[in-house]
Amino acid sequence: MSTNKETGSYYTPYDLVEFMVKYLKRQGQDFSNVLEPSAGDGRFISWLLPVSGHLKAIELFGNKVAEIRDKYTFQENLQVEQNDFIEYAMNSEEKYSLIIGNPPYINIKLMKKEELELAKEMCEEEGLRTSIMQNMWLAFVVGAMRLLEMEGSIFFVLPMEFLQVQYAEKLREHLEKKFNTIHIISFRKQIFSEIEQEVCLVYLTNRARSIPYILYEIYEDAISEKPVYINKIQKSKPLKKWSNAILSDEEINLLKDVSEEYEKVNMIGDTAPGIVTGGNKYFILTQEQVQEYECQEYTIPILQKSSFVNENTVIIDEHTMNGLQCRQKPMYLLDLADVQEVEMSARLLAYLNKIREEKTGDIRLIDRYKCANRSPWYGVPIVKKGGVIFFKRYHVLPRVYINRANIHTTDAGYHIRLKEGLDKDSVVFCFYNSLTLAQCEFQGRYYGGGVSELVPSEFKALPIPYSKIEREDIEKLDRMFREKNQVEEIVSFVNSKTLMLDMEENTVIDIENIRRKLVKRRL
Repeated sequence: MSTNKETGSYYTPYDLVEFMVKYLKRQGQDFSNVLEPSAGDGRFISWLLPVSGHLKAIELFGNKVAEIRDKYTFQENLQVEQNDFIEYAMNSEEKYSLIIGNPPYINIKLMKKEELELAKEMCEEEGLRTSIMQNMWLAFVVGAMRLLEMEGSIFFVLPMEFLQVQYAEKLREHLEKKFNTIHIISFRKQIFSEIEQEVCLVYLTNRARSIPYILYEIYEDAISEKPVYINKIQKSKPLKKWSNAILSDEEINLLKDVSEEYEKVNMIGDTAPGIVTGGNKYFILTQEQVQEYECQEYTIPILQKSSFVNENTVIIDEHTMNGLQCRQKPMYLLDLADVQEVEMSARLLAYLNKIREEKTGDIRLIDRYKCANRSPWYGVPIVKKGGVIFFKRYHVLPRVYINRANIHTTDAGYHIRLKEGLDKDSVVFCFYNSLTLAQCEFQGRYYGGGVSELVPSEFKALPIPYSKIEREDIEKLDRMFREKNQVEEIVSFVNSKTLMLDMEENTVIDIENIRRKLVKRRL
């Protein structure tokens, strides 16, 4: 596979192109007037030409256009045009029965100014927020919508994140209104072997008199003809995250209905992200550095990220902190907001003068947004701690800890400052039930490597079947983590003390099966 980071060109494997065309044939797709908006080296063209009445290919770069024209000199049903697709989408009046391809993946930071402005203008014309324009592939989706016939179709290779990221939510809503048929196709095996980016296929069309639905299919790989999993939903629309179309209407409704019976995280206490330093590696020091810069009295202990903590525990205590110190982990935050320079040691002043000039790209530390907008620039604002800490990114299980060390965290974690009368040990224990864990998967999103993440609004919406838990049960849970018990064993134990008290065993089993299905899709 050929790649070009600057142009966002990740050429589609030939077997995936073949898969896409064969898939469309099985759907009875109309190939009478086809557009390939990012032709690249022309690999879609060879498969589309035999089935297309008329095929138009657009390519930005002249050398690629010349190559395609040389290769297909005598193909009367092929038209190749050198153009920028966004410009073409804004100005063309031609309509297509099918628009198919692999749009370029170019982050907003790498997009040309005029290109970005045109893409945003296109969004406005389509009634979409300009804030969705975070990547070039989004512009291609919007542009393709403008060029379709009434019952035309789009079939694109898109990053898996499209199905779930927050900034694309309004676009997904828009697409659900515009198309009555949405097919999402993913693969168990990685399609683009040379990049970490997980991809999916998204097929959007309007079938006459069809009841709107979302179809989710999983194939083993791009040479498979039959899916290993298929699911269709009709009632649970609009669907906030299309990745959740892996669940049935009944499963989605069960999660929703049962969750409404319990208080949410935001009801049991105040929640807030941890401390934003503006540069963790500069403002969080090791014990050795603290001694070197003679600044012990101007530091506070802080947990920088969850990977520093032993995953085989639910408790952060003094023993945890001592372990970090012994391993020379950076765990001391410079707390200098109210400290005058005359009070500082010469070594600390020298350190601050050195790091202020440290650059990330062309930007000095002192000129970074957070540093530039506070006085003094090194005065990190300190936020309140909480009795419970939740880390927003996790792998197998969410990481929720009892904060017995009364420690701060960076904004990698969220703090819960519980309402009076609630027990922090019990809150953490109760968190590890099937329902809350399933909602973590349902509400959040996941990235390459299976890492999952929840933003603050999603975390606050998690249901917690809270009850006061006996000390021996809390100790048993921590012991189960320390002894590396299977996840299923841990969840089953917590269920027995929480969900099983309120509902039928079969309902709990159904919820646990939903949790496992959601976890399996990303791991």
